[in-house]
Amino acid sequence: MTPRQNILFVVHRVPFPPDRGDRIRSFHLLKFLSARANVWLATLSDEHVEQESIRELESYCEEVSIEPLNLTRYVRGAITLACGSSVTEGIFLSKKLKETITNWTSGVQFDSVVGFCSSVAPYLDLPVLKNVPKYVDLVDVDSEKFFEYAATKGGGKGLLYGIEAKRVRKLETRLGRECAGVTFVTEPESEIYRSFMPTANIKFAVNGIDLDYFDCDKQHYVDGDKIHAKQSEADVHNCLFVGALDYPPNVQGLLWFQEHVWPTIQQRFPRSGLQIVGRNPAPEIVALDHHMNIQIHANVPDVRPYYYAASVAIAPLKIARGLQNKILEAFAMKTPVISTPYAVEGLSIKSEHAMIASEPQEWVNCINQLFHSEADRTKYANAGHDFVKTNHSWETCLQPFAELLNI
Repeated sequence: MTPRQNILFVVHRVPFPPDRGDRIRSFHLLKFLSARANVWLATLSDEHVEQESIRELESYCEEVSIEPLNLTRYVRGAITLACGSSVTEGIFLSKKLKETITNWTSGVQFDSVVGFCSSVAPYLDLPVLKNVPKYVDLVDVDSEKFFEYAATKGGGKGLLYGIEAKRVRKLETRLGRECAGVTFVTEPESEIYRSFMPTANIKFAVNGIDLDYFDCDKQHYVDGDKIHAKQSEADVHNCLFVGALDYPPNVQGLLWFQEHVWPTIQQRFPRSGLQIVGRNPAPEIVALDHHMNIQIHANVPDVRPYYYAASVAIAPLKIARGLQNKILEAFAMKTPVISTPYAVEGLSIKSEHAMIASEPQEWVNCINQLFHSEADRTKYANAGHDFVKTNHSWETCLQPFAELLNI
């Protein structure tokens, strides 16, 4: 019997609870690796980590090291920027985490190192790991995102995004040259990376969805003392957005939707509501609360009640890298989806799975159709659910990692 490998897994943000896109992927990747190998988890945190989260991570790992980041990380980001590297590398730099990894190597012979996102590159460069095969899950081509930001922002902010884009692109290129394998969340992201780093060993592994957790067949969901049920009245409908509410593309997309689409929907359906659910809402999002039947639900413990109560889930993103978990979750919960073409680019969905809209009038027409027709809502709900059930189990989706690491 082949002995289990020892894997060092370095993640830029504590992978539990899986309540945002990067954590969802890193947590399920951790579970996948730990089922096949012995895993040492080295990670960082910019917020308080509950003991139950630590215990959950420890149940999958031989050792867990979580190093807190404080406000000095922005100073480090400025320093790395001034020294010719990316801000991202400085923000996630921890001397203590480097020391922990170095100490681990004195007692453990690691067979491989898996890094999650380009921001952990400084840890992969440690001298004690020089001869250990390295793999990095870049997830998205972050440099492309920064190039897009630079193109849409003016003045000094656009200039800074442009600099960061070039620095991150240089880092991504180096990782492709030095690592034994590089992974992405979708084939389109892989193709973008291949365009400037064709010699890298590239694979893509799409995200999955936990259909046992996102159980669409429950008759109701309880959230505190509230029971959320599907609305049956013809003029009472909820649009739902779920996502990190401090993430610039989400903020930009929501503000666009609120300005260009939602007023018309309110005129046609005065009793309709827009539910916005997510972590750490930016001030611009907080300002929308209780305006035109918009409600902000920040840092909720469970998003399922909101999917269950929604008539439509929306993804009005103008900039979208990789794969949007919010769409997989809505599909799993049998909530019909309306999305921009950008937000579904990483999914091999067809027109029968979700409605696609770009311009304001297209959005109004799609919402109007779904609000009016229960039959159409049911059609899209069932098609979306069948899609994720067939294509997005985590066990299947993460198999490329097993092939890369030979585990």
